[in-house]
Amino acid sequence: MISCGKVIREDENFYTLKYKCDDLISTLKRENIDEVYKGDQNLLWDAILTDLVLYFKLKEFPFKPFLHDEKLGTGDHRLTSFYDDGNRYVITEDYAGKLTGAVYINQDITYGLFYGVPIEPSEYKDLNFKLTWIANSWKDYKESLEKDKDFVKALEDLGFSWDYDNYSRISGTGFVANKEPLKRYFLRNPKAEIYYLFSKSLGWYGVVPKYSEEISLSSIYINEELKRHMEKLFITGVRGILRQIKDREKRKEVIERAKKIKTYAIKILKEEVTIADFQIKMASFIIKDLFDGVNISFNKTSEMLKIKNFCDYENKDFYYFFDLLLKNTEAFARAYNTALNKAKLPLKRFHIKNNVFQPPYFLEVFINQHGRNILTRCNIEIRNMDHEASIKLFSPHCSSETITNTKNIQSAREFLASLILSKKFPNGFALIGKAGPFMAEMRRVPRVLAVPEEGSKYAPMVDYFLGELKKEIKVVPESHLLRVSLNLLDNLKLLGDFVFRLPKFLRLYFEKTEITPEEFSQVWRRKVEEIEKIIEIIKGLEAGEYFRLAKVILWEKGFIELSERDYKLLNKLRNKGYNGEFKNLYFPESFLKVLKDLVERRRKIIDEIKSKKEEAPSYLFEERKLLEYKLLFLFAVLLRSLLQFEKSLKYLNYRPYTIILYLLSPNFIKELIKNSEVYMEKVVFKI
Repeated sequence: MISCGKVIREDENFYTLKYKCDDLISTLKRENIDEVYKGDQNLLWDAILTDLVLYFKLKEFPFKPFLHDEKLGTGDHRLTSFYDDGNRYVITEDYAGKLTGAVYINQDITYGLFYGVPIEPSEYKDLNFKLTWIANSWKDYKESLEKDKDFVKALEDLGFSWDYDNYSRISGTGFVANKEPLKRYFLRNPKAEIYYLFSKSLGWYGVVPKYSEEISLSSIYINEELKRHMEKLFITGVRGILRQIKDREKRKEVIERAKKIKTYAIKILKEEVTIADFQIKMASFIIKDLFDGVNISFNKTSEMLKIKNFCDYENKDFYYFFDLLLKNTEAFARAYNTALNKAKLPLKRFHIKNNVFQPPYFLEVFINQHGRNILTRCNIEIRNMDHEASIKLFSPHCSSETITNTKNIQSAREFLASLILSKKFPNGFALIGKAGPFMAEMRRVPRVLAVPEEGSKYAPMVDYFLGELKKEIKVVPESHLLRVSLNLLDNLKLLGDFVFRLPKFLRLYFEKTEITPEEFSQVWRRKVEEIEKIIEIIKGLEAGEYFRLAKVILWEKGFIELSERDYKLLNKLRNKGYNGEFKNLYFPESFLKVLKDLVERRRKIIDEIKSKKEEAPSYLFEERKLLEYKLLFLFAVLLRSLLQFEKSLKYLNYRPYTIILYLLSPNFIKELIKNSEVYMEKVVFKI
């Protein structure tokens, strides 16, 4: 029951309850919901799995899955001048940071079952570890670090390296994508390399356009170049799972299933097909192969929201929040911007100046180009003046259009009527909200939107947005969200007679190179909790305290004794709950050896500087700076390994790649679906 729900989010305007739906259909009917929507940008990720969970739980209840035909990811715009081929697309990993550009991938795959998620620079900052501590001097010290073979070995044993040519061997998680342009760029901007190295994903690859494109997946027809990239991604996934499976006979089975997928993909690609249609056909093939007689029909966002005439508009109910925006523009803007601030999302804010504004929506215009259906995305600017209004459509890929009106545009109907009556869109258009407004619309009762358990970072923002709107305009519709919880790692025990070979970032803290699925299921949560506690203990340390933390670790491992000042840090850690966790935590032998050497050399240098006082030569200070840089660098790499272990396992538990699991074991997919759970998130207003 709802009364048993857990409050997962709250502010002065609302609280969000989360509760398990043991009887999903009864829950939906009780909440006056009559249809379930679910959208995904890549059906071959976890979409097939979560869609099948809902399909079987909903039975005859209306279920409407769709492909959210967004643009094809975002490449690193800073690399555009460093490419030396004429290709339009490139394979990249996922990484973050202002100095490297925001990379976003959605047509992607993982190097086997186990992959590492990217770590945002802000996540280091939340721990009070500033990457600038090592980024600012990287150019000065990089060569010195490379010459120190023991230091390099300690980093590699933690799964960290900038030896891009040998990265797969060192990390066990696949190759470095796009390495030559990256290397050339880092020569010009060394600081950016630190942000790349400390944020990049492990074994997670996708294809993106090299240059900025506002083109939908439904408009990108798969040419020979894209075929090569897609084949490489698939082969990468196959190689990864083969590397992670110990048993030779099991690997042979994987290869046979890979051939089956490749054969069907080749059959599809004999026709002219878009990325969106390829995804839908491949998803349908896998579903039918898994469950004979099961047929899930996938729509596309652009088709779902397409308007050609007034009849289309009257038959669609997807414009409540856009109508609200036009009728209460100032209130909508305040609510939207406040919600973004509360959710800490770095998205463009909604500003109004002299009755001119660009709403957080875009228009997809349907064009027939040489027999192909092409969708062009246009930004929207609305100008409401005393006696005239205008709608301006613009973007680098959209021919600029201005549509005038004799009166202000104050409703969704007036806006859409202006477009229809202009006769400029003979093939139709689709008005689509950006992430937050789109989700708010799809969650509005009597609809509900379903997402994976770890899906959509915009869900909290929508809750805050609804709460702010409720405060501003009082009347706001009810809003719910369904969460599909696959619990892959908890259910891995159902896989049966397998032995996995772990990549280095997992091997470190599982303390073994091989593990059975049953053991993985038994211990992974405990391991994550242990790492979470260590991260919490380290959180908040200042740069200088890491030098004393090194001594605490060495003391716990029996290498040194602590001084009185060192005990001050130890007591500080104990006040935060420290209880000998470093003594029990596994550190590579090479790490401890280098840590001890750096601590001892730093102590000697400091003693020498103190003894010579004003006469201490400058080289001693320079040597001390280098030693302290190495110590901070070593701890940065340790933090990265801890964060990547903790965050990746929690994410993977809910977001496995369907195509990898299909290669691994179709029967396991059936067991996983049977054992998955669905939860409801319900926004309850306080005002």
